[in-house]
Amino acid sequence: MTLLDRYLARRFITTLFKVLLALILLVSVIDLVATRQEDISKYQIPFTTVLMYYITFVPTILFEYQAAAVSVLISGLMVLGNAAQNNEITALLAGGVSLGRIARAPVAMAFLLAVAVFFIQESYGVRATEIHTAVEEEYFSKVSGKTRFGISWTNLGDGWTCHVLKFNERANSGQDVFLHAIRTDHVEEIRVKRIFWDAAQSRWLLEDGRWAKFDRSNQWETASQRITQCVAPFQESPEELFALSKPAQAKTTRQLSADIKRARRLGIPVQKQLVNYHLKFSQPALCFVIIWLAFPFAMKLRRGGITLGFGVSIGVAMAYLLVFAVSVGLGYMGKLPPYVAAWSASVLFLTLGILLFRRTPT
Repeated sequence: MTLLDRYLARRFITTLFKVLLALILLVSVIDLVATRQEDISKYQIPFTTVLMYYITFVPTILFEYQAAAVSVLISGLMVLGNAAQNNEITALLAGGVSLGRIARAPVAMAFLLAVAVFFIQESYGVRATEIHTAVEEEYFSKVSGKTRFGISWTNLGDGWTCHVLKFNERANSGQDVFLHAIRTDHVEEIRVKRIFWDAAQSRWLLEDGRWAKFDRSNQWETASQRITQCVAPFQESPEELFALSKPAQAKTTRQLSADIKRARRLGIPVQKQLVNYHLKFSQPALCFVIIWLAFPFAMKLRRGGITLGFGVSIGVAMAYLLVFAVSVGLGYMGKLPPYVAAWSASVLFLTLGILLFRRTPT
């Protein structure tokens, strides 16, 4: 790295650290005052638990709330805008240094940050999300454990399909259950009032129903037996069947990919999870994308200073988040392919940034 690269890189990293810290503290304080303060006081939640909650909240702020990318944009605008305001950029351009050469160090830093964000998200981010979710469910969650919903599992072991009219995921139990399997010469049907997971046996158990077999040619019942309690004819565990209910942020890309493949085998829709899989790559990449928007705007901040730079940062960030939310929403709805939904906002803003960069007067 040349003297110019070291100078710009040092200023960019220093400013980035300060902005990141400020955004993390700002979001944490707002969350504490607006949503958590009452519960903390009412239930006398220990200080160490609250501290753990906000330490493990940091990855969510950085990655899900896009604080890392916004910090890159703000830092780029502040450093480059200040250099333009002090005529440092003008002096470099007059000395024959191209704008692309000036941009080399900040772009390289943004690229390294994007790579770092990905690996932090894959390691500490996953573990922190698990802890954060556990603390939230234990101390802050208002969701009742009695919530019930219908669910179907297809392509289970030995060809079985299971439909549960009312299922309680927290208790791993359900009511009004119908199972069926199509064989070569007959059809098997099981109708029971209850299904639940027995942790001691590591099996699903069925209670109070009937197991019948029907001839496929004439549909006559050929055999039946009463069920008081018996082992279910499939062996998939709750962890396998409900792998997709775990937040994508609490999984690595490899774990999420494996869960998607398993869910497809079981006939479970995976559109949302496919979008989330691609987001694990596109969201860190935004740190590299957004830096290209800093240069053209910074060249226009000669008079506005830090205040105008911060305002421009907020405007660009809001525009990105709007496009991002719309594209991801369309992806979840199945209106866009998952990779298009995850990458469209980043590709659009990268294209815009490069075009504006190339047209920046020097």
